[in-house]
Amino acid sequence: MASTADDAAQPPPKRPRHVVHADPKPPPPARVGLNPADCNIDFDVGGGGLRGQALHGGGFAYCWSGARATAGVRGGGRYCFGCRVVAEQPVEMDDTEADQRHLCRVGVSRGDDSVGGLGESGHSFGFGGTAKLSHHGKFFDYGARFGVGDTIVCAVDLDSKPMASIGFSKNGEWLGIAQCFDASETGLALVGGAPLRPMQWESAIFPHVLLKNVVVEMQFSREDGLEPVEGYEPWTSAFADGNAVSGPVFAEQGECEVIMMVGLPASGKSTWAEKWVKDHPEKRFVLLGTNLALDQMKVSPQTQPHLTSCIILFHLELLFFSLCSPSAGARTAA
Repeated sequence: MASTADDAAQPPPKRPRHVVHADPKPPPPARVGLNPADCNIDFDVGGGGLRGQALHGGGFAYCWSGARATAGVRGGGRYCFGCRVVAEQPVEMDDTEADQRHLCRVGVSRGDDSVGGLGESGHSFGFGGTAKLSHHGKFFDYGARFGVGDTIVCAVDLDSKPMASIGFSKNGEWLGIAQCFDASETGLALVGGAPLRPMQWESAIFPHVLLKNVVVEMQFSREDGLEPVEGYEPWTSAFADGNAVSGPVFAEQGECEVIMMVGLPASGKSTWAEKWVKDHPEKRFVLLGTNLALDQMKVSPQTQPHLTSCIILFHLELLFFSLCSPSAGARTAA
């Protein structure tokens, strides 16, 4: 046994340290950008998701190309986002009127709507650079023309009763309510306890741009340069409010699917493929072919024969097909 003197020589035991737990870091603010998984196959998303443009060489100059944002809203709220037209892309379109060569349409659409058809369905609203509001394929005079250097802010009010509303501002000047619409279960099914559809993004409305030979920069938050319309919050605020719905995302490369069809003319290939795409919305097939090119050109049947389009469409098909690589290859094609 140790002696008392030995015990006295030992240093006193250390007091336990008081551990100060640092406050957990707040989560980073939600970011919203254009969605490379929810756009036309020729649309290019850059600038951290805030810059959008499309291919414009050759026959692509005649095509409109669209993209939706990575987050939509449902359930309520008053939110806005901005779109600034920053440049015109050089094109050779001598057979097209000058004011129809470089255009931008800004608005919203439901997640299950055609990404290349902003303003052409009952589930989308678009405001175009020719001072037209479009909805369900109909065009109405609204606002003022806009182009390079102009910033358009789109404001959506899902709290308005009895109807929701959408309006726009140009360079900070409010242009007024453009359209009121039914957001309840009997309409777009965005509010009032409307049930979610099988894929949640089908049940929300998303910021949407449709471009023809222009470059845009998007604004979804104040950090992006957005100056919200009075009474509206930045689009990113929908996350904190619990009203945000995330859009579709890319599948893993190994989960992608390509279907190639070979058959005689008029044997039903397109009919079968169109039905297959419709029956499998969760796979988000892109059906490559002349119909896709004509749809993006917004060409009416009456004007098709007057295009020098046999060559244009042939090149478009080849180019569309070649786009199924690395970035486009992450989508599903048929």
